Amino acid sequence: MTLQELSQLTYLKKEIEINQKQLEEIEQTIEKRMGYLSNVLNFSVLKVNDEIMQEMMICKLLIEQRYKKSIYAYKKLNQFISRIEDSMLRQVVMLRFIQGLSWVQVALHLGGGNSADGVRMMVKRYLKKYGNL
Repeated sequence: MTLQELSQLTYLKKEIEINQKQLEEIEQTIEKRMGYLSNVLNFSVLKVNDEIMQEMMICKLLIEQRYKKSIYAYKKLNQFISRIEDSMLRQVVMLRFIQGLSWVQVALHLGGGNSADGVRMMVKRYLKKYGNL
């Protein structure tokens, strides 16, 4: 595991939220269109709406695929974090990479005279020693 891979946690979390919102919006639109289609008798309108529905379904499938990939990657990185034995280091990693705090915010959260550089180096040393697990 590298620092860059851990940094992906914050972005994956945001991506999952975005994908969830996109899926909800598409599902709501599909539901509205289905209600509209059930009330329309004009064949040409039905054909156009059918094409739109197909495009929306393709969009939905693509978003679902991205969503599943993001969740898988997020789970993999969380499993790596759960294997960190040192509680303080685990907290540092969770605060930085899951909650997305800056190194300064992580150090302030921990207190005890920890500095931003100190907590950052703690993570770098751990990853250098155990990152390839």
